[in-house]
Amino acid sequence: MLLRDSPYQISSRLNVRYEKIGAGIPVLFVDDFYARPDDVREAALRLPFEKAPFFYPGRVAPVPAEDGALREVRRKVLELANGEYLSRVPIRKDGARIAAFDDLHTDFAVVDVHPDALSPQQRKPHTDPVAVFGLVYLSRAPRGGTLFFEQTAGEPDGGRGYFSGSTAEYQLRGRIEAAFNRLVIYPGFIPHSAEIEGDWIKGDERFQAPRLTQRFAFIA
Repeated sequence: MLLRDSPYQISSRLNVRYEKIGAGIPVLFVDDFYARPDDVREAALRLPFEKAPFFYPGRVAPVPAEDGALREVRRKVLELANGEYLSRVPIRKDGARIAAFDDLHTDFAVVDVHPDALSPQQRKPHTDPVAVFGLVYLSRAPRGGTLFFEQTAGEPDGGRGYFSGSTAEYQLRGRIEAAFNRLVIYPGFIPHSAEIEGDWIKGDERFQAPRLTQRFAFIA
């Protein structure tokens, strides 16, 4: 596919800012990431989604490897993570500060598991297998951002549904507000969870108009 024909073209006017949210959680915000975000969403939702591995409450799809524009997306996101995030945030591996990420993995993900069908592992906040993670929010409808928690000594609450605030076991420490076509880069080692609330996740909307994100796992 020619670069100009791909929907996955980066905007020429990225709005980049660094901010510490909540209890000092370092986040890089990049608004207006894609030039044609509605086309990105439409193209992504046509991809072959399959049940997510591990405990993600939904389905995932690989990015089209042959798309040259997505290769440029990978390059640009890696550049932002190294130049705008790691330059400000000391992330360590094996006792030494990471100077730069070498690579990243990216895919698309939708959340579509009914709150009553969540396993305990799907329900609770999680940490990522990498130190730094990124997302592009690709839903125009309100589908929630990302919540960060601190695990306390409290007992598991035994509740049902998605986490939306503090419990005896987890205290809410920060929130990234979702915005359509917003890329965020944040520490994956802090317990966090998708902010899933409202009636959409309980009915057909979770399939017809799902919460879609593009995910980036940075590899050092």
